[in-house]
Amino acid sequence: MTKDRITLYLVFSYLFAVIVLMVVKHVTITPDRLFIFFLIAALALGKGKIFLRDWLPFLILLLSYEFLRGFADSFGSHVNITNIIAWEKSIFGFVPTVMLQESFYQPGHLNWYDIVAVTVYFLHFPLPLIGAFYLWIKDKKQYWKFVISLLILSFSAFLTFLIFPAAPPWLASKEGYLPGVQKIIENILSSLGTSWNLSYLYTNLNPNPVAAIPSLHAAYPWLLLLSLSFFNRKWIFILLPYSVLVWLSLVYFGEHYVVDLIIGVTYATASFLLVYRLREIKRLFGFFKRGSFTSRN
Repeated sequence: MTKDRITLYLVFSYLFAVIVLMVVKHVTITPDRLFIFFLIAALALGKGKIFLRDWLPFLILLLSYEFLRGFADSFGSHVNITNIIAWEKSIFGFVPTVMLQESFYQPGHLNWYDIVAVTVYFLHFPLPLIGAFYLWIKDKKQYWKFVISLLILSFSAFLTFLIFPAAPPWLASKEGYLPGVQKIIENILSSLGTSWNLSYLYTNLNPNPVAAIPSLHAAYPWLLLLSLSFFNRKWIFILLPYSVLVWLSLVYFGEHYVVDLIIGVTYATASFLLVYRLREIKRLFGFFKRGSFTSRN
């Protein structure tokens, strides 16, 4: 085993230990906190200045998105509820969230799959950032491609939140449109008897309860899968099962409709193709332009 590989294992063992400790101590894994731990790892690698140069612009833009997202529901647009329920029923003949909660959720009783679902749900945002740090160490070119596609995805979603505010199933139930659906994740955390410590920055961010379409909870894991699989195809065997677990958890928890997930995955795929396959896209447009010109002449 080479010295570089040993160093890489030590760095990610440190990050794994930090994340486990944060979960045990009920400390939320937010980008601002991860940035500090990444910086410590970068300093240990002797790359502190390079890390700050490469990561500060990305972090500032990502946190800007987080800030803006909280105000996307402040512009008085009509919140979409009944039409999304209708879409779900037209595709499946029923609402999958209702079916999953009726089949698996037992109020007052904590099942093993509830714990699994909560775990994968809370990893949906930290894991892509850890993936970005992995790419930063292994291949800077792939790191930049991934973070640019992540930012394109995030800000595209923000624009959609402005134009098309969409209520999740739990909120539709609260408003009387989807009786019986519960916000399960809050019930599970209450059953665990835990309260989570948010960073000062995230404590002061405004939540946006009508940012269901596209589902970034579904999109981020999928973008990570596409990007890491592009770097090394072996990642698909880890990240595909993880992504599916996240998607099932989102629907089960009443946080998203399946339609939200489909749109989120579509946004992620489009962002990936725009960055990773830009040259091929340019060639395709050039082909059509040449074809149109030839046909006219």
